[in-house]
Amino acid sequence: MRVALFGVLVAAGIGSALAADEHGHGPADLNPVQAEGRRLYQQACGICHTPPTITSPVFGPRLSKAVVEGGLEAQAKNQIANGSPNMPGYKYTFTPTQIDSIVEFLKLLPIPPAAPARAAPAPRNPASTPR
Repeated sequence: MRVALFGVLVAAGIGSALAADEHGHGPADLNPVQAEGRRLYQQACGICHTPPTITSPVFGPRLSKAVVEGGLEAQAKNQIANGSPNMPGYKYTFTPTQIDSIVEFLKLLPIPPAAPARAAPAPRNPASTPR
């Protein structure tokens, strides 16, 4: 019984460590504001903006530092606070300081590689279509 319980606890610890380091940012790499931002991101944003598996789609766009670079911080904070038709707003859930911490964490996320383009279907030859 103890061995089985130990195995479950070890597996849970490994899973949580992998989830925490998904973007390559372990606890030692983050300052307290970024760590809080990562926690809030995982709690509220990750469900739609992070694929649960390598081959799974995401419901919202993949988030990265691209959404806050080039003077887009204010727009990102507004989006988090007020939402959009496809996203809930969090102004009643998170304080402005917490929203700032999410944005600080987003600044660390690498820009994901572009999805490979799908090949266009081959054109059909009307002469070879059976009648």
